[in-house]
Amino acid sequence: MNKHGSSALSLGVFILVGLFGTACAKKDPPKPLHTEPWLAHPPASAATNADAALPLTRYTLSPQSQIKFEVPSKHGTLHGSLSHITGEFSFDPRDLSRAHAQIQVDLGSLTLSVDGNADDRTLLTRAKSALGFGSDSAPSASFELSSLEDVSPAQLDPAPDSDAGAPVLRRARGTAVGKLLLHGFRVLRRAPLTAEFSFAAGNQLPSSVVIRSRVPLVISLETHEIRVPEADSGTKRTAKGSTPHGREARVSVELYGTKID
Repeated sequence: MNKHGSSALSLGVFILVGLFGTACAKKDPPKPLHTEPWLAHPPASAATNADAALPLTRYTLSPQSQIKFEVPSKHGTLHGSLSHITGEFSFDPRDLSRAHAQIQVDLGSLTLSVDGNADDRTLLTRAKSALGFGSDSAPSASFELSSLEDVSPAQLDPAPDSDAGAPVLRRARGTAVGKLLLHGFRVLRRAPLTAEFSFAAGNQLPSSVVIRSRVPLVISLETHEIRVPEADSGTKRTAKGSTPHGREARVSVELYGTKID
């Protein structure tokens, strides 16, 4: 072998030894590149988003549902009720803040009395006129729930197994936020509510729900351009800070829902 060949061979051996020695000196193997699937265990945020996509449990309103209200007037307190209420609401028992509802009220089911006296047909006729009743039609009101705030507890525990067979009750409270459509005016409202959920033993989901007002919802009749028949425009204004007669309605709800299978 000539001088040049010997030099090239020595250089090649040096390079091979250097590479081999470097490889042996590494204690940890190089990290593999990510390939699909990228993550075997998605982060908590991804799980939350997946849960949020699950459908809500739906409930339909039963004929037991009713709405009651009081309106102070110069002739006494008007007491009214509405009984034809339809619609449905839905929620996620794992996150009660996820809720939605569409409720319609047939104002043709209106009844009125003054301080507990029997219904006054003249008063009822005038009240229906103020609400915009036509000769062959009855207007309606509606409420669309968009969210629940300050919910406690945040979720419902399923019913434990029981041989007794008695229903298990769970209670929650919160503030319903949504839009009330009344007399052609749509207004954002907040209503504090309580809910009572009834589970059959061992069930994951409640079979029925009762929703009640925690405190009456105060509705400005002037905002909806509704004039109570007794509220004479010539009546003297009330003192500053007092509640004006015939201008506000205090509304309470009691809604009964049955699970839609």
